[in-house]
Amino acid sequence: MTAQENTTLKAAYAGKVAADLAENTAEQDRIRAEIETLQTQLATLETDHALLESVSAALGDTTGAVPAPRRATKKTAAVAKKPAAKKPAAKKPADAVAPAKKTGAKKETKKATTVAAKKTAATTGGAKEANTGADKGPALTELIHAHLSSQSEPRTAREIAKALADANPGRNVNDNLVRTTTERLVARSRVDRVKQGSTVYYTAKADAAPAVSGPAEKATVAAS
Repeated sequence: MTAQENTTLKAAYAGKVAADLAENTAEQDRIRAEIETLQTQLATLETDHALLESVSAALGDTTGAVPAPRRATKKTAAVAKKPAAKKPAAKKPADAVAPAKKTGAKKETKKATTVAAKKTAATTGGAKEANTGADKGPALTELIHAHLSSQSEPRTAREIAKALADANPGRNVNDNLVRTTTERLVARSRVDRVKQGSTVYYTAKADAAPAVSGPAEKATVAAS
């Protein structure tokens, strides 16, 4: 093999190696982007799951093995028998008992719902954040969308969290919660998501539709 042929062969190998390296690097970038997206989606699902579990546990503590309306029916039926015994002249004692059962069942159901709401607010951090948003100001999704709408440039989740924490010192705002909530807005087509390198930027859409509560938010409101 001549020196010229050896040089040509080396150049061919070098070109092939460079192309393989570029392809490998691009594939790594693609997989990293997919992993980050899946991690964000997983965090959202985990947050929703924790909220739903806490609501389910709170409801389970109040209802017990026998539904509250059944316990109320037995109790009110026993009480309703006393006036019927004192007034034997009543023609339809069954009619007097039936309203008592219905009224007692409503009271017990209302009481069970109130207790469940209090336990949920006290034992779940996510439910507490949702209730705080409903009592003291707009929902976190609306705060995030309003902040992004007022910005002239895209913002990261950390920048959004810092701005909201400064503007709302009484609310529980952190990077992970803001990132998860903003991803929900992306899923609802209210916010655009752009990735530059390893950093994700968010921009509000001007023609976004009104917010629709997600599963976890609906469960929290139902418990309230």
